[in-house]
Amino acid sequence: MANYLYFIALIPPSPLKDEVQKLKLEVKEKFNSSHSLNAPPHITLLSPFRLEDENEDKLDSLLDVFSQAFKPFEIQFNDFSTFPPRVIFIDVEKSPKLMKVQEKLEELARKNSELFNYNYDKRPYHPHLTLAFKDLTKSNFHKAWKEFQDRTFDASFTAKDLYLLKHTGENWKVVRSFSFRAS
Repeated sequence: MANYLYFIALIPPSPLKDEVQKLKLEVKEKFNSSHSLNAPPHITLLSPFRLEDENEDKLDSLLDVFSQAFKPFEIQFNDFSTFPPRVIFIDVEKSPKLMKVQEKLEELARKNSELFNYNYDKRPYHPHLTLAFKDLTKSNFHKAWKEFQDRTFDASFTAKDLYLLKHTGENWKVVRSFSFRAS
């Protein structure tokens, strides 16, 4: 019986995913920050939580039912932004559909706390796609932000699936996807 870390996210499809991955590699090469490379490019909907691996099937069933209640929806990226002094990210528009999915997912996690082990403080949700964090030094943060603050990033995709990611001990891997299927 093992206890693993999981989180739930949206993942852009290729070629957009590949374009974001190149930006993460650029940050690694120029600013010595590689921590974001431990997961595929993603927009976190529910931050990491612990789960006993024998409960993964229960979680799958719950997320399958949850995702069926929503239709696919558009995600719009709007340039770059920061959470000083360590995080640089691609900003995501707070569309009503995205905000609703995130709110309902957090509600689900709190109602099923024995499964999700999710008791984090409530705080406003700011959707974003991280390029650098944790291992970005403060001095490199300022250098990187100088480079990214005037760059543009205008892209969008249709979110068709919710993704469950699991930490392997070294990095995050997609365990399963759940399609948005409401008619």
